[in-house]
Amino acid sequence: MHGNRRANLDLANKLYSTPVKIEFVRIEEDHIGQLMYALKELKDEVKEYYEYDPLLLEETEAFIKICRKVVGTVGSYRSYFEENNDLIVKYFTLTKKRIYTDLFKKNIQPIVELIMVLRKQQNNAYIEALSKLIKEKHLSPKYTYILTRNKLSSEYIEVNGTIYRTITEKEFVGLGVFADVVIFFGTPSYFDSKFSTIFFANKIIFLGYSCFENRLAKRRSFLDLINHNHLINTIYKNVTFDKGFSGLDFKETFAKGIIKKSEKALISQFENIQNIPLEEKVEVKLATISHNNYIFLPIRQKVNVIDRDSLKVTQEKVKNLYIGDLLIFREQNASNLVREEADNIMGNIANKYRESLEKWKKRLRLNVEKKGIERVSKILMQRYGISVAKENNIKNWMSNHSIKPSCLNELLLAFKFNMEEVKEILNAATEILRAHISAGHHISRSLMDELDKDLENAINENGFYKFESKEFEGAFFNIVEIKRISNETYFTPENETLKIIKG
Repeated sequence: MHGNRRANLDLANKLYSTPVKIEFVRIEEDHIGQLMYALKELKDEVKEYYEYDPLLLEETEAFIKICRKVVGTVGSYRSYFEENNDLIVKYFTLTKKRIYTDLFKKNIQPIVELIMVLRKQQNNAYIEALSKLIKEKHLSPKYTYILTRNKLSSEYIEVNGTIYRTITEKEFVGLGVFADVVIFFGTPSYFDSKFSTIFFANKIIFLGYSCFENRLAKRRSFLDLINHNHLINTIYKNVTFDKGFSGLDFKETFAKGIIKKSEKALISQFENIQNIPLEEKVEVKLATISHNNYIFLPIRQKVNVIDRDSLKVTQEKVKNLYIGDLLIFREQNASNLVREEADNIMGNIANKYRESLEKWKKRLRLNVEKKGIERVSKILMQRYGISVAKENNIKNWMSNHSIKPSCLNELLLAFKFNMEEVKEILNAATEILRAHISAGHHISRSLMDELDKDLENAINENGFYKFESKEFEGAFFNIVEIKRISNETYFTPENETLKIIKG
């Protein structure tokens, strides 16, 4: 339990002591099922045979994303496809070209025909199934919550002349309630995994199209740590559920993108960019993010991370990041955001401090240019006893983001600065570092105030989130989820860090 829910002992007691019944309801809509399978086949075909056609890969990914979102709508199928007509027609126009004749005939023509049928349908199978369910089980609107992954245009649905409230999964968890009935518009794999292990109602019902897997598989607690025969799994204590139904796994089928670059080739591409001075390169780790895209994370900088439950923004070291963390960063020139805010804090004296700091960096760079980094490292370590003066550290000290190394005093003496200069540079480094810390806190607080409460649902649906900041002069910020982080570090141009790289 997280955030304010920690204090809700009543909710905690109900969550882990109240008997829960879980049911799975199949929604029969043949054309939706056929469309989902056709989209899967299209995705597999393009990924397999058109991997060197970047335009087709990109447009196919966008097209599939639009079409598969129909399973989340509660409006008529006709309305959904009319609203997205331009993007769909754009894709059909592209793939009708002669070079895609076989692809169009085999994979796209069937999709065209299915969409044409659905465009004539004024109904929605979710609403029809919900109507039948409410009538059979006599569900009261007062004690029933209808959960959707994405926020609907209206928070109420009229069913059989009665108004029922709809709410996103994030909003529901924020209420901190234990309900009589919770109805999910979607299967377990469509929603956050927490709803497969924590059950917030006496009765939980998952409504899912028949083409999708709609069931729960019991997880084995500590499977990798303890022999299964010695386990007592309390997750499903007092929980009974139907067998459910097999089918496509929504996330497995549609969450992974088509386009995939070789990580090795990507790293080589950025490490070997020509004519980049050593001081403009920084040490990074490569993170895989949403949609199999990538981002280089500078390990000597802290990055802004969002807590999923409280939406609190904190600054974390890259070594402390975990899979599933949400990163937030400015779209343009993200690596300089803290520096810019720090300069605002310092005011007119900022330039003077920066110039003082640059004095010793300039001398370090000059020595590396003349003698080579390997020799400079040996001299600093052997002659001056600076044991941390290894080549990687020297590369980092040369960059603009290094402010005050722990051995700065020893470095200044090694580079023959007099005592007055040493005092001046150390003071400048201290003031700049203090301003950077204040700037980091200011940025975190400001971004936290601007976050959308429905953020996690948007992340789950789209894999990322983007918004325009009023606090930072209309700059756009990206929010992405970390899927994997490399163990190795690399040196890439500073201006290529904290930027989304298409996978």
